[in-house]
Amino acid sequence: MKRSIIFFAAAVLLTAGCKDYSYETWSPDGTLSRTGEVSLLATFENLHTKVYVDEKGHGTWDRGDEIAVACSDGSFVNFSLDGTGDTKRAVFKGTIPSGKQLGSVAVFPASAAVSLSGSDLTLKLNESIAAAVSSTYPGVLVGAIGETWEVNFKQAVGFLNLAIGNFPAEATKIILSSPDGSLSGTFKASVQDILENGIKPSDAVSGSGITLNVKATGKTVYALVPVPVADYSTINASLRDSQGTAVVEQPLSDYATGVARAELHSMNVECAEVAAPPCRINIGGERTVMQESAPGVYEGEFEVPASTSFYAEFDGVPYGFATSSGAGGLGTIKSDNSALPVEKIKNGGKSKRTYYVKRAQGTMASTEIANNPFTVDLESPGKMHVVFDNSNPGSPRYKLWLVEAPDPSIIFHEDFDLCVFGGDYLAPADGKTCSVDVYDGFLPATGTVTQNNPCFAFDYPVKVASSEPKPEYLEAYGLKDWVFVQAGERPSGIQLCSGTAPGSMTTPALSNIEGSTDAVIEIDIARFSTSSVDPVFVRLLNGGKFVSGSVTRDAYDAASQAGAHYAEASTSYSSFEGDGSSFSMADDEYFPHSLNNADVDKPVSHYRFEVTGLTASTKIMIDAPKGAKNAPRLFVFDIKVSKK
Repeated sequence: MKRSIIFFAAAVLLTAGCKDYSYETWSPDGTLSRTGEVSLLATFENLHTKVYVDEKGHGTWDRGDEIAVACSDGSFVNFSLDGTGDTKRAVFKGTIPSGKQLGSVAVFPASAAVSLSGSDLTLKLNESIAAAVSSTYPGVLVGAIGETWEVNFKQAVGFLNLAIGNFPAEATKIILSSPDGSLSGTFKASVQDILENGIKPSDAVSGSGITLNVKATGKTVYALVPVPVADYSTINASLRDSQGTAVVEQPLSDYATGVARAELHSMNVECAEVAAPPCRINIGGERTVMQESAPGVYEGEFEVPASTSFYAEFDGVPYGFATSSGAGGLGTIKSDNSALPVEKIKNGGKSKRTYYVKRAQGTMASTEIANNPFTVDLESPGKMHVVFDNSNPGSPRYKLWLVEAPDPSIIFHEDFDLCVFGGDYLAPADGKTCSVDVYDGFLPATGTVTQNNPCFAFDYPVKVASSEPKPEYLEAYGLKDWVFVQAGERPSGIQLCSGTAPGSMTTPALSNIEGSTDAVIEIDIARFSTSSVDPVFVRLLNGGKFVSGSVTRDAYDAASQAGAHYAEASTSYSSFEGDGSSFSMADDEYFPHSLNNADVDKPVSHYRFEVTGLTASTKIMIDAPKGAKNAPRLFVFDIKVSKK
């Protein structure tokens, strides 16, 4: 049935006589059969039922409509509309099962019919519907079947036409209830009483309130709600968020509400003012109150589409990520105010690298200071875990990570997603200095981070003169128990060496290995430029031997040589040093240095080693000692160990 709303009876009256329906001159065979294949000509109230009418002011049956038709034993069978609909009268056809005859009543929609016992009809009113002015659930129509094939359907309920203003944005559903009885559920009454007076709350066999689901809202929500016929002393509304928490609870009015059969009762309601909760998340315009897991710390898990944006809201004030503080989102990072693309580097065309992260953290700023919404740009819809830490309101922090099913084949994996700090040589022409705690943002800032404030320094997390990072800094970045010497934090990676100073990085012990195991080690790595030509070593400490290896170097374009393109290159290895626990990575076409410092995007090599004899004590070390020319400066982007 086509369903639109005409709010004024005058509009219906004016248009009702303007349409020349073809059925006015239609003369079908109206013979009524009570067994076998049966046809019924269905009509319904129009002017009296002011709510289900088309854009011309007429109610019409629609393609796909079905009615439930009673059999002589009280059971129901469904009849389908015969034709395309778009008429006030329509033929419905169906088959009465063998051994039964046509009964005395029909119901629309077919899903509302439960049973017929003598003259008593049991019906079901939906407990959950969409809040909309054009309802997908048109109440319940009931028609008596007599001696002719014509069945005149009448509305069994009345309707609330709600306009709810000042609607809180975080509310996603409205639950209506009344002390006067059930608004939905199963009802039983005589067919004659239903046709004359409609279904009443007192007819309820089992029932409850009715839930209106709100998809998206502005300041006002409109809803058309079918309810039993009654003079309600009050109808209460409970507005709830997606977690089921009540946001507003109030009556729809402070006076009795009379709902008549087949009539529309209009109500304009203003929601009470609601104080903003301490913290909520706003994902694509849908707000959800977040639960406090510790004083000032709020967290939760949320389903997200492949692409969206979101904010934190503290006491109603929206916050995004502070400029240049963390990745600022999950998935592909495109914002030039993120610390990953490193502002002015992407804008200046110096880097074409794409960053895809599954973890992010940093500090937040109100949108008045830096209008940087958090972003989600995933390969497919997923789930994220969010932590908003406002325990220090002067420096609120965020943590985000993609929730994925654990991979039992992974022994160890570090992708350095939480590393974001730029460093001086990332953009020599634009290099500026500032302290790491301002730029990076996770540590309490000692300066002011404002939107579009570029500063690139090479501190990790203290000046370069110190070769060892602070333990608390490493723990904050998920690098606890790593050992770094002369290392620097880079966008999604670690830099080793500085000038003539050698560097190294050693993983924690692979403690989740039981006994001894064979495995595959994968390392994504890149050299710096002409100062990085000496060998780099991968070493297995405390057990394990290399069996075989291979490398694939990405295709790349040399920025310092116009038109210089290098195709992808691959090779394999079978010889290793000493007792097989060390491999020397030479400066060659498979692990080359860039041609110039200005080549911001370095050629990346992907090493894969098959190893044997790894134990819970084994550690992996990437060592860049000072060679014949220099300490080979390099970048490590990913280390993964998998069961073979």
